[in-house]
Amino acid sequence: MWDKILYDPSLGGNGTLAGIKLPHTYIKQEKAALEKEFAQKRVRGVHYRKQAVKVLKVYPDTGIIKEIAYCADKDFPVENYKIPKEFPHYEVLTQFFNQIGATKELLFSKYLPSYLGFDDFSDEKYNQYFFEIKRGRKLKGLLEETNRTLLGFEPLFKYWAKELLYALRDITYKSTYDLSGDITLRNVFVSDVGIKLYLKKVQFGDQRDDTLEYHLQTESRMLRMYARLLVEMLTNREDSHPDDFEQLEIDPEIKCILYECYHAKDATDIKEQESYE
Repeated sequence: MWDKILYDPSLGGNGTLAGIKLPHTYIKQEKAALEKEFAQKRVRGVHYRKQAVKVLKVYPDTGIIKEIAYCADKDFPVENYKIPKEFPHYEVLTQFFNQIGATKELLFSKYLPSYLGFDDFSDEKYNQYFFEIKRGRKLKGLLEETNRTLLGFEPLFKYWAKELLYALRDITYKSTYDLSGDITLRNVFVSDVGIKLYLKKVQFGDQRDDTLEYHLQTESRMLRMYARLLVEMLTNREDSHPDDFEQLEIDPEIKCILYECYHAKDATDIKEQESYE
């Protein structure tokens, strides 16, 4: 399925079940490289430049605080999540550590903020966890502010569609964690005059089953989600129907891509049947 929709075919597999590398296999093979990358990026402590602390958000139900801090060694800004050391919210903590696990696996992806380390010693009341800051504008917000869609801007649409596909590909093939919710256009940010695209506030759940069948189901979900994102880019509507794209005045090739993605479950069912025969 990926081969049919990738703009760069060299990034896909060979279209066969044998050509699929499960993310669990990828993590095992890249474990040493990922640990080396994490060691190079790791932030072990922070400071505040003798200025007022910039608090980004306070989570009143849990006592978690998110603020801007600066790496004690290299002085670059990071997001610092301060979690009380006495923390009774088990489900919240589990979800937070799923975020850490997934983003640490995705250190080689340029499309998500990286987990950079922790400090559980400096603060008597809080454990501190550090994440990379990726700045930009929310794509959904840009469309709403201008009251426009990407219809008529085909080169820009294709570029963002390609980058968005690569981001979802990284999550599908380089992370062993499930998504706990769908990625929407509100998770998509652009920066540097639109040259860079990344995902933010993506929520990860538990680790996936290490089976081909489960991986194919994950692929199908990601492809249908990808189609909904593209249609929303073209319509600026969150409640779009799977058949809405057929009425759009867009390139026939893009219509074919959307059709394939919306019907990804059908293709997965066929692949599963073939694998059991």
